[in-house]
Amino acid sequence: MKDAIKKLKRIKARKILVQFPEGLKLKIQEIAEELEKNGFDVLICLEPCFGACDLRDEEALRLGCDAILHIGHEKFVKKAKIPVVYWEYFIEADACSLIEKEYEKIKDYEKIGLVTSIQFVKLLPKVKDFLEKRGKKVFVHKSLNYPGQVLGCNISAALKIEKEVDCFLCISAGEFYAAGLTLFTEKPVLNLDLEKREIKSLEEFKRRTQKIIEWNKSLIDGAKRVGILVSWKKGQLRKDFSEIKRRLKKKGKEVFVFAMDEITPEKLEGLKLDFLINLACPRLGIDDLSKFKIPMLNFAFVEKYLNS
Repeated sequence: MKDAIKKLKRIKARKILVQFPEGLKLKIQEIAEELEKNGFDVLICLEPCFGACDLRDEEALRLGCDAILHIGHEKFVKKAKIPVVYWEYFIEADACSLIEKEYEKIKDYEKIGLVTSIQFVKLLPKVKDFLEKRGKKVFVHKSLNYPGQVLGCNISAALKIEKEVDCFLCISAGEFYAAGLTLFTEKPVLNLDLEKREIKSLEEFKRRTQKIIEWNKSLIDGAKRVGILVSWKKGQLRKDFSEIKRRLKKKGKEVFVFAMDEITPEKLEGLKLDFLINLACPRLGIDDLSKFKIPMLNFAFVEKYLNS
């Protein structure tokens, strides 16, 4: 936290908007109090923050803030309307004792690829050393700021070593990052959950999600009314929805573009639609597929159909 405070003082911030992931909610008041003690006027943003793509710079300006403190993430959006300080918020944990306890689940894999979220990147050297002392060959690749680091929407650190490993071991709290990887690799993905204190295979999640994706793929051709889902979050508006709309209409579809901040099934209730194409956070088409009553796919899964 000292480093974040130094950065805020360096840019002469006075009134700051604090954005943070849900997992830090229990600590956010303590963090705010410490910031206030250091002379900052603090506003706590209670809107969900799903990553560094979700940057509330316009809202911060509207509230009279002169800076944002973005906790738990690194820079993702290239340009912001207000200075942003990123506090990565590393977390210490004893992952090695958990591996020792659950070793039976990984003992048959000789070559292991390690990945993790930014909060736990400091644990990887210890885990790598622990596994190598037990005869494992361990692979860690750097694609982002730190070796082994992945995002919910960027798993390149894993895919770069996919051919070298027998499995991936994802160190995290919860299954979010492991779930994002398992659909894009043929290798087994094991999730080391520091909260539940267990190592768990993600194969069942993979089979269930792939089944929904393949079923939804089969429905796009017969869909007459298609909704394109667009978020105006600063780091998520990356596709030309007008061009996609044009291509869908060329295939005889009636197309509607729905724009919102956070995309939820409830917001779509009452709309007459046969199919949804998600252009916002790609994790919607992984984690939340079963929540949507209307068949939905990420654009990546329908691009081939649009090009045919």
